Amino acid sequence: MNISDQSEKSDFFVTIWLFVLTFMIFLMIAIGGLTRLTESGLSMVDWKPLMGFIPPLHYEDWMNAFNKYKMSPEFQIINKSMDINEFKYIYWWEWFHRFFARCIGIVFIIPLFIFLLQKKISKKLTINLFILFIFGLFQALVGWWMVKSGLNENPYVSPYRLAFHLTNAVIILAILQWIGLNSLSSNNIKFLPSNRFENFQFTLIFLLFLTIISGAFMAGTHAGQSFNTYPLMGGKFIPDDYMLLDNGLRNFFENTVAINFNHRWLASFTFTLIIILTIYLSLNKKYSKNRLVIILIFTFACLQFFLGILTLMTNVKIILASMHQINSMLLLLSLLFAYHQFKKQKEF
Repeated sequence: MNISDQSEKSDFFVTIWLFVLTFMIFLMIAIGGLTRLTESGLSMVDWKPLMGFIPPLHYEDWMNAFNKYKMSPEFQIINKSMDINEFKYIYWWEWFHRFFARCIGIVFIIPLFIFLLQKKISKKLTINLFILFIFGLFQALVGWWMVKSGLNENPYVSPYRLAFHLTNAVIILAILQWIGLNSLSSNNIKFLPSNRFENFQFTLIFLLFLTIISGAFMAGTHAGQSFNTYPLMGGKFIPDDYMLLDNGLRNFFENTVAINFNHRWLASFTFTLIIILTIYLSLNKKYSKNRLVIILIFTFACLQFFLGILTLMTNVKIILASMHQINSMLLLLSLLFAYHQFKKQKEF
């Protein structure tokens, strides 16, 4: 798939629309993270793609929703003492999460239809947007597939499905930003690297992407609630039980010790490389006009590193964990923006 083949500069309103969608996807990821952190994701035990817009409006509606939740493993095993007011708190989080997702769908489809009628979108951009639509539809299906994994016998969603859900969301965010940036220029900025410097940048973006996904496994297995120290784990660099041989490759996705260790050191390695990149760019006069984005990358990288440590040391305090996830998206977006700008600069 080539996400950069707009052959001409897009209409102003199309460009604004693309960046509004990018911002909404960014907010959606933040809302999804808070929904998970508040353990609200399993409060709605059914999926109504159309009627789900309407929340419970009367006492009877709330009791009906609460009674359905009482049949779930999460209530029966974890939240037996929950009352209706506590249920409303987690229900509203999940309802808003789904409501906002539907709003994104509306903001995507209606303007797209209008722009197509007005012939303001090129054929190649239309193809890219159709691919995005498939990703978005797939995201909704994966979201419900993820929720269903926690509605059977296990009161927790599958970390694999959670990671898959986040992966798809990050891909959508990255594609939208790239298309939006290309819409500002008449140049065809290709996403894949074409020289050593671009290879290094691309590798950094990929490493950050892997770090974000490994964070999803941290969240899905609650691995962050163990070993709340840094850099050592249990007083050791390589903790006991890092490798459970009976698990095979599943050790890296299901063993909370391995998940915690891998995430923190993958993050540390990625952080170090990003700092090296910013130092190189700062010392190279060729990139002097990109000073602001270099400062942003450096700031977001440092903030991300220290937020990660604080999140661990506070036993995953919600506000810190949420800031950690939100900042990871800001760091990714800033790296993508810099990568696009440097490739664009090469074209001139």
